[in-house]
Amino acid sequence: MLFSGKRFEHGLFNAVVEVWRKATLRSWIADNAIWSGIGLFMIAIEIGLLWGATVFWGRGLLEIGDFVLIQAYLLTTFDRLLSINRELRRFFDAFADSSEMAHILGEPHRVPDAPNARPLAVREGAIRFSRVNFSFGAAEPVLEDFDLAVRGGERIALVGSSGAGKSTITKLLLRMFDIKEGAIAIDGQSIADVTQDSLRAAISFVPQEPILFHRTLMENIRYGRRKATDEEVIEAAKKAHCHEFISRLPLGYGTYVGERGIKLSGGERQRVAIARAILKNAPILVLDEATSSLDSRSEALIQDALEALMRGKTAVVIAHRLSTIQKADRIVVMDKGRVVAEGTHQELLERAGLYRELWSIQAGGFADEPVAEAGAEEIEGQKDEGIEDEKEPPTRAQAK
Repeated sequence: MLFSGKRFEHGLFNAVVEVWRKATLRSWIADNAIWSGIGLFMIAIEIGLLWGATVFWGRGLLEIGDFVLIQAYLLTTFDRLLSINRELRRFFDAFADSSEMAHILGEPHRVPDAPNARPLAVREGAIRFSRVNFSFGAAEPVLEDFDLAVRGGERIALVGSSGAGKSTITKLLLRMFDIKEGAIAIDGQSIADVTQDSLRAAISFVPQEPILFHRTLMENIRYGRRKATDEEVIEAAKKAHCHEFISRLPLGYGTYVGERGIKLSGGERQRVAIARAILKNAPILVLDEATSSLDSRSEALIQDALEALMRGKTAVVIAHRLSTIQKADRIVVMDKGRVVAEGTHQELLERAGLYRELWSIQAGGFADEPVAEAGAEEIEGQKDEGIEDEKEPPTRAQAK
C-alpha cells in the first residue's frame, strides 16, 4: 500500500498460484488415472471370473460354493490392493515433506567447536583483536588487519559511519562467524579454542533488534539467568525501567509478548533486553545500539542503569548517537574496517577527523555543519584580526 504495489504483488501472487495450480492439477490427473486403472483391472478380473465360473459350472467342474469362496478371496485381495495404494501415496507424501527437513537437519554447523575445546575462564575480561581479516563469503572485506586491545574493566565505544564494521566486531566476538585470518582472544585464550557455550555465557549482549520469544515477560527476562527467582527478575526490570510499563499491563509479568515481541514497542523490547543483560550480570558487556529505539527521557533513565551495570566490567558499546558514549574510557573511531582514531571524547573533538565531523553533524543537525563551523572560525579569526588592528597605534595620517 505504501508503494502502490498492489497490482504488482497481485500479479506475482497469481503467477505463483498458477504454478501451484498446474502442479496440483497434474497430480490429480495422475492420481485419478491410477485409480481408474485399478478400477478397470478389478472389473476385468470380475468379468473373467464370471466367464470362467460359468464355463466350469457348465462342465460340472465347479459348484456354487466354490464360486462364492473364490469371490470372497478376490474381494479381500482387491481391498488389500486399495490399501497398499493408499499407503504408498501417504508414504511418498510424507517422504516429500520430510526430505527437505532432513536435508536441513543434516547440514553441519558452520562454526563448530574445536576438538578438545575447553571452557573459557574469564579473569579480567581483557579482549584482543590481532590482525583480523573478515568478509562475508566472497564479498568485499569488512575488516582488514583490524587490531584492537581492550583492557579488563575498560569501557570502550565503537563509532563510525554505517558499514564501518562495528556490528561485525560483536558478531565475531560472540563467534557467530569464524574469521579468515588473525586471532581474537579473551584473557589470552583464543575464542576458537574454547567452547561456544562458555564464551557466550561470559558475555551479556544487547542487540540493536532484540529477540524475544512468544512467552511471558517474566520468562523472557529470566532467559538471561534461567535459575533466577521472581524477585531477582523484577529487580532487574526495575533497573532497566521496564517495570513501569509491565505493571500497567493487565497480566503484568504474565503477559505474552507475541512472536519476536511484536506486541511491544521497539523501546519496550530494548528495555526488556537490557533487563535480561542486567540479570545475567556477565563479566563482559556488549551493547549494539542498545538505546536506539528509546526516547530521550527513557534513555537518560536507562543510562544510569547501564552505568551501574558496566561498573567493574569490560564493556563494548556501539552507538550512532554520540551523546550516549561521552563517558566512555576510550572511543574508537572506525572507517572501512579499520581504526582511524581513538581517545576520549574531548581528545577526539580537539583533532580534525571523522569523529569531530560526526559530532558536528549531530550537534548542529545539518550535514554541512563542518563547513559552517569552518566558516564561523574564519569569521571569528577575521574579527580577532580586526581587534588587533584597532589595538595598533594610529599612524600620522590617522592622527590627522
